[in-house]
Amino acid sequence: MHFLFLFLLINFHLFAEEYEWEINNEIGFDIREFHKEEAFPNQKNTYSSYLKSEIYLEVSEKLNFISEPYYRYDHNDKERSLFNFKENYLLYFKGNSEVKIGIAQIFWGVTESKNLVDIINVYDATDGDQKAKLGQSMLSYSTYFESAGIFDFYYLPFFSKKPQIGESGRLRLAKPIENYDVIYSGGAGEKVPSWAFKWEKNIGMSDFSIQVFRGNSRDNSTIPLIEGTTLKYFAGYERISQLGAYMQTISGPYIFKVEAIRRHGQKNANNLRENYYSYTLGAEYLLNRLFEKVWDLSLFIEYSNDDRANDSTDIMQNDIFMAGKLLFNDVNGAELLIGSTFDLDGGGNTSNVEVSSRITEDIRVTGTYQSYWSTNNKDPLHDFRRDNYLGIKVIKYF
Repeated sequence: MHFLFLFLLINFHLFAEEYEWEINNEIGFDIREFHKEEAFPNQKNTYSSYLKSEIYLEVSEKLNFISEPYYRYDHNDKERSLFNFKENYLLYFKGNSEVKIGIAQIFWGVTESKNLVDIINVYDATDGDQKAKLGQSMLSYSTYFESAGIFDFYYLPFFSKKPQIGESGRLRLAKPIENYDVIYSGGAGEKVPSWAFKWEKNIGMSDFSIQVFRGNSRDNSTIPLIEGTTLKYFAGYERISQLGAYMQTISGPYIFKVEAIRRHGQKNANNLRENYYSYTLGAEYLLNRLFEKVWDLSLFIEYSNDDRANDSTDIMQNDIFMAGKLLFNDVNGAELLIGSTFDLDGGGNTSNVEVSSRITEDIRVTGTYQSYWSTNNKDPLHDFRRDNYLGIKVIKYF
């Protein structure tokens, strides 16, 4: 699909005259100033920039081409520098069915704090946005029946490893994971295909979904190995099976949500393959016209549980998440988000404040303060204990 993108780009002037097309671009600058001394040697503040394009081409009434190339450069941590096609696919649709071939991002889930069932794409752990993803090569087929719902089938031929923050980066674990090699086990591999299935149905004010996944885990384990006389750490991936489900129902101003999974074959914090289940329960409450203004306030509360307890690799294995999101509904699209997570086992807590607004028609500025507090030295969150930071992101659209 990379060759298809280059062919279309080189010959774009020919397509532009004959087909409907659109290109949107954005360039962003991201600064994170960590006001505490680093916990590990050689760590530095984050100064990065990125360029992203969104390209849409209507080849025919039933065939579209969508591409989203993305490039990020970090001025201190070269391991954060990245080129990736977030999307780069052909979409053919006919009646109630569609076929997608290429590279795409697929989202599954309903909860706010995290999405357990969302497993098609690898998350970009170096981005800073916990929900940022890499593109995934795929062949997918979707079809809709009014009485039965939506059926999605995915064939995922190749696997892309998760990028890791380097030794000089902040927000990394005590032992940085090497990026030059990975370790596969249990039948996993870079060219070993994965597959997935999803069913979704709306009934009244409720949405129901069941998903099945078989393939390389999108969450890596950490494998210690001795190279020469040096102990190093590498990302490990196992072949897993996962059964997932989610439900969301609306009742007046309330939205009730649940996501749950049963996973087989994933390694735990002790590097032992273990079968486990995990779930997130949540509720959202919407207040319209707050203080008799056009403001909308959404309040969230969620509880996450992982039955591996302290052997879990998930930092939210027995945690409560609470947040509020205020939309000012003004011409600048101003937003305010305040949220915190609380570990009921005393492992550590997090807090986040984010303010975002356009300052011109084509420039948006986002300010963030992220903090980690009351961390326990037995919890992975303890590695971030000195990583409280003030972040400024400026995005220009053109």
